[in-house]
Amino acid sequence: MSKAFTNEDTPTPDEADALPPRVRQLPITPAGLARLQGELAGLTAAGPSELATRRARVIAQALESVYVVEPSVPGGRVAFGACVTVEDASGQRVSYEIVGPDEVDPAARQISIASPVAQALLGKRVGDLVVLRRPKGDAEVTVVSVTLPASAAGGGIPRSP
Repeated sequence: MSKAFTNEDTPTPDEADALPPRVRQLPITPAGLARLQGELAGLTAAGPSELATRRARVIAQALESVYVVEPSVPGGRVAFGACVTVEDASGQRVSYEIVGPDEVDPAARQISIASPVAQALLGKRVGDLVVLRRPKGDAEVTVVSVTLPASAAGGGIPRSP
């Protein structure tokens, strides 16, 4: 390819500014902030490696663009940081913790506030019917509990052993 068709201003993947800057700050729970700070400290203490350096750069950039929001359940409604348990028509229950985009952990059922499931649940109370739009198909569920996470109030999502 001719040099005329390259953009010298485009960063290569190994440059420190390879990640695009965020246009706005994103929310994070205090527990999520602590996890990211701990991971960054662990990567720094482990010594240099290409993978650790890249992950540390991603975490550092994330930490520069977040603001802490305390989990809450105002008036018993689902809000940022809340744990919500829903039940489908067959009686199957599933719990979600609504967190910031930088702390999502599907295995722990921590979902981004920007996700379609979280968006459908925000503002709902116990007893409300909700249609969840999920990749595996829509599901009508009933909200059966709205609590603070274990890290905030000793409650939260029951974890599998």
